[in-house]
Amino acid sequence: MAGKALCLPQTIGSTTGGLVLYCACAMERNPACMLFSGYIDSLAAAGAVLADVWVDGVSMPVVDCLGDEFLQYVKDGMTVTVGEDGVVTVD
Repeated sequence: MAGKALCLPQTIGSTTGGLVLYCACAMERNPACMLFSGYIDSLAAAGAVLADVWVDGVSMPVVDCLGDEFLQYVKDGMTVTVGEDGVVTVD
């Protein structure tokens, strides 16, 4: 998953999920971005926020609520871009 756009339907709260995400960022093995068709849960979101605050040089945009059509459209090998305004573009 390192350096790739991770596209998921949602996350389900787990006390380990946020920590694993934070650790992946700290080891520079994090996804390039995490994109969700539904909602990200608060624990996974906390891991992403803490990595952004505590780990220097890590940039991992997280965008949720992109809709089911997003997951149906995106495929392996496509280029995914997340703008500074949170707009997701898939080519």
